[in-house]
Amino acid sequence: MSTQDGRVDGRVRAIVQRWAPHGRAGLLPCLQEVQEALGYLSPEACRAVAAGLRVPEAEVYGVVSFYALLYDHPVGRTVIRVCDDVPCYLNGSAVVVQALRDHLGIAPGETTPDGAYTLEVHPCLGRCERAPFLLLNDEEVGPVRPEDIPSLLQGR
Repeated sequence: MSTQDGRVDGRVRAIVQRWAPHGRAGLLPCLQEVQEALGYLSPEACRAVAAGLRVPEAEVYGVVSFYALLYDHPVGRTVIRVCDDVPCYLNGSAVVVQALRDHLGIAPGETTPDGAYTLEVHPCLGRCERAPFLLLNDEEVGPVRPEDIPSLLQGR
């Protein structure tokens, strides 16, 4: 098992060993934990998970490609996920996205050149009562206003 630069990563080995007794049932939580450790699910990490849990690699890639919060490519250290479902949109999520675009200089789906931020727009984050809502990695923020953006991102 190795990271993108070819170094062996013992964190992945330990995670996979912990989930191995669960087999297929441990696939999603194992992938989530590996991603948390590495930042994304590299091909080497996916192969290690498949081998350790004794599931086909195709199944691992199927899970990774199905879930929007799993990544098979590097993302920013802070992933900003803005909800644009109906309640959030009606409460100004498009304006929040535009404020983030202006502040970061990137469009949804892009990562800043320094690798600090990735901006994403999601159809539903399940917090309609806090519209417009966003996630900063796993931190829930909402309702959020465009003028909140600089202070939300300060120090990240």
